[in-house]
Amino acid sequence: MATPRKRAYNQVGSSVVTAVIAIAILMTVFVGGTNLVLDEYAKGAVRTAVDDAAQAGATSGGSVSICLAEAAQVRADLLPGPFGANVTISCFVEGSEVVAAATGVLPSLMPAVPRADVSVVGLSVIEKAPQQ
Repeated sequence: MATPRKRAYNQVGSSVVTAVIAIAILMTVFVGGTNLVLDEYAKGAVRTAVDDAAQAGATSGGSVSICLAEAAQVRADLLPGPFGANVTISCFVEGSEVVAAATGVLPSLMPAVPRADVSVVGLSVIEKAPQQ
């Protein structure tokens, strides 16, 4: 008679543990990559808001209020919701230039991924009406 084989019970479920760890690592890499793409988009959106704000302020003859209004409008259009909530844009006139500056922190999608700091400055020369 043949003797029955003994099963090695100490390895039962080890493939499940390996699969769970692999899935966790893949999810972390995927979320980290997604966060990187969102951060780059947000930085571009903030740069656009700052540049448009400085240009609007300079076109209006150096109006800080128009600069701030344009910055708020562009930021609201390109970064709606909580993703752009921690970014502040300020405008001021320095000599013959309108300067718009943005600073803030972009949130992360998970605690393992660090937050991104944003600091952008845009400027535009104040346009004067041609003399006739």
